[in-house]
Amino acid sequence: MYRKEELPSVYSHPDSSVASSATQVVKNFLSENDSNIVNWQGENDAANPRNFPSWKKTINIACIFYLCLVSPFTSSVVAPAIPDIMADFASTDAYLSAFVLSVYVLGYAFGPLLISPLSEQYGRLPLYHAGNVLFTVCTLACGRANSLGMLAVLRFLAGAGASNVFALAPSSLADLVAKEERGRAMALVGMAYNLGPAISPTAGSYLNAAQGWRWVFYLTGILGGAGTLLSMICMSETYEPVILRRKAAHLRKQTGDKTLRAKSDTGPGANKIKAFREAMVMPFAMLFFSRPIFFTSLLTAVGYGYVYILYTTIPSTFLETYHWAPKKLGLAYLGTAVGNLIGMVGASVMSDSLVKRRALKDDTRPEIRLLPMIFWWPLVSVGLFMYAWTAQHAVHWIAPLIGTTIFGMGAMSAIFFTGTYILDAYPLHSASGMAACSVMRSLIGGLAPLFSHKMYQDLGVGWAFSLLALIALAFAPVPVVFYKFGEKWRGQERYGGRVVSKATA
Repeated sequence: MYRKEELPSVYSHPDSSVASSATQVVKNFLSENDSNIVNWQGENDAANPRNFPSWKKTINIACIFYLCLVSPFTSSVVAPAIPDIMADFASTDAYLSAFVLSVYVLGYAFGPLLISPLSEQYGRLPLYHAGNVLFTVCTLACGRANSLGMLAVLRFLAGAGASNVFALAPSSLADLVAKEERGRAMALVGMAYNLGPAISPTAGSYLNAAQGWRWVFYLTGILGGAGTLLSMICMSETYEPVILRRKAAHLRKQTGDKTLRAKSDTGPGANKIKAFREAMVMPFAMLFFSRPIFFTSLLTAVGYGYVYILYTTIPSTFLETYHWAPKKLGLAYLGTAVGNLIGMVGASVMSDSLVKRRALKDDTRPEIRLLPMIFWWPLVSVGLFMYAWTAQHAVHWIAPLIGTTIFGMGAMSAIFFTGTYILDAYPLHSASGMAACSVMRSLIGGLAPLFSHKMYQDLGVGWAFSLLALIALAFAPVPVVFYKFGEKWRGQERYGGRVVSKATA
């Protein structure tokens, strides 16, 4: 937020020399092209999130990291407790048990549709707070659920609240970090996204065995409450249009000049109701009418859906084929966690390095972000094939775990590359772009486990995952196609008479 103490307070001073000085200060805030448009006070304006001190950026990114860890952690921490939950409520329905797990991810699909447009009107911070509170309250309430229906509804609402990090975190990083350094920041947050669901089954299995399934929800609710307090105390607003609007409002009050306004308050978007309606439609417009958004979202959704298919079939593989003890089941998810870590670190280093090298040759196209996927994405198929046939033939348990590690490297690095691409290609509408991506990703991630059990039973682990591997392989040419045609496609996009895609940092 642009604090009052950071603004000049001399505009109403009766002394003419001070008033003259105030006039000059006001000029420093105004755009060179329009004397009524309030802008940053030079490139080094301390209120610009890109110019925040290192300690302030670090605190904001640390809070985002924590929230991004807790939100997906909650999605799968309950997985080892599902049998006990179903037994408690006297149900043996396999589809219902899968739904209790996946309904949280379905909440991810719908939350951003409201969160993203609201954030572009009111800023990131209020939406972080609202989502965090909803997540915390509903997760704690899950621990008191007295029916599967009540549990499912509360899980859905908790997922909708927790989706704020999927909708806002990438955009917050783009607000804070320059394009050339964005890959590493995205990798850090991406690591939190992906480590959460990978390590949570281990915690969930031991906690469920020790305290029962209700304490699984109490623990995650406590973690959510801690995140809510941290964000309220430590996080700052980072969305430039909102900061400038607040700055303009304060200057109007100080100077009495009612013509002063931020750039985002001018033109067709100045009508707040109309702007909100457009912002509500924007994610759908970008998803269905923007080829770059549609295909990157589809690619991400495939990787994300495969993760949850894998998570729902791991218990059958390691309990029935390898005869692991239930409380040790969570360890089977660590292969994916290691793959996530390797994929994120490797992808971030490769991505930022490539962007810097191409910039020296005056090639700043956002599509450069997708080129490393030529190497990384095929690892999805390699890992799935290895998992499929080593598990099918009961090869030593380390073999399928290596397969999940290779799979994790490919799937999660793809999520990273597509996320950074959307941020670079759609800077003004990054929240809507990420919301569009989140909708498709979460719908497939939430629905995939509902049919995976049947596929697993009919085809067996070998052919079921071989089929998924072949489907993934069909997407391998996508990075090359985007590199060749992506810029042209973005240049043809229109929404509400405006060019949606301007690849500016």
